Amino acid sequence: MTPTPTAPQTASPAGTERGEQWCPTWQSHHHTALPLVTVVVTPHDEPQYMRLAFAAHTPPHGRITVHPTPLAGTGAYLAHDLIRALGKHLPVPDDGHPLPAWTNNSDRSWRIAASWFIALGITHMTVCRAHRLSKPQWEHLLALCALTGTRLTLLCNGPLPRHTAAFLDTISHRVLGTLRAATAHWCPPSGPPVSDSYQWWQHTTAFPPRDAELWFRLPPQPREPLTIKFIPGAKPTGSSPPLPVPGPHQDPCHPHTAQIAARIHTRVAHPVHATCVALRALTGYSSQQIKSLHERSGIGLPEIPAWAQLLLNTARHLTHLRGHPDAPNVLSTPSWEHPEIEQALHACRLLPTPPARHRATPAITASRRANRSMLQARCGS
Repeated sequence: MTPTPTAPQTASPAGTERGEQWCPTWQSHHHTALPLVTVVVTPHDEPQYMRLAFAAHTPPHGRITVHPTPLAGTGAYLAHDLIRALGKHLPVPDDGHPLPAWTNNSDRSWRIAASWFIALGITHMTVCRAHRLSKPQWEHLLALCALTGTRLTLLCNGPLPRHTAAFLDTISHRVLGTLRAATAHWCPPSGPPVSDSYQWWQHTTAFPPRDAELWFRLPPQPREPLTIKFIPGAKPTGSSPPLPVPGPHQDPCHPHTAQIAARIHTRVAHPVHATCVALRALTGYSSQQIKSLHERSGIGLPEIPAWAQLLLNTARHLTHLRGHPDAPNVLSTPSWEHPEIEQALHACRLLPTPPARHRATPAITASRRANRSMLQARCGS
């Protein structure tokens, strides 16, 4: 099968490729490249402003509109709202599958949101009802925009609180207070989409999954895992056999593969977990076997289709932002995260296939038959 051309990689912001620690909280002495912030104020909450803001949500053109969860108190909730605005969803908790641990960690949640922003090329973000946001939430948004270069528009559907007005005086911003100015600011983009990374998630996949949804079985799991010695900062050593080539049923253009890709892009918010699920769907490898792979093609990792390459690129960005600190190798997930990957497989309705059983040799078969005969003789006596 001819490999599908991979999607172009989005360049990381300065510093992230070197693995520098990014602080998801705004600090004026660290962030000096903050784009001009636009504040749209409608003290009487006129509905026309909300319609304009939501009409500006055009992800193929790098523009998203976020409506924060009402009464959400912590910074992690706002990061989750950003992730959902990008078309990603956190798993629905139940008795057997609680929410993943990273969802309760504010810093990790913001780093995951930042990695998606970088990989998907988000250039403009509108946050509605910004007058209700706390000062820490404003600081998270500013830190994200300073890192990614995203232009931030804050729609305040009520009078600005005193502490918010004082905070605005410390950053470069402009205030729009008329419907005409807001209409010009949110004018629809013209021309073709700036990125083709959105063709795999246009909200065509149901979330939560439907009860009658079709399940897909993963390729057979190879018995022998790849073994590549990984040394941080160096090229991996050792030789390994190539991964099994996906069969015709795994062709990227096949409708089943398109369904699997759409589910992964919609239902797995963690980029590393989404990448592992994609690799399991393409190769049949277990999470433990994927740990021995390396992120670079040709060094344990086969050529993968563009829809999975986007996930891998996002996982790289997350690792560079120190959002995946437990494993220096992008694909080397710690064992305590494997249940979360299994949860993601379940959300995507993917069934793992156990390793193929090898037929026993004649010598082993004869030995088992003799042992069975001896056991029956003892029981008979």
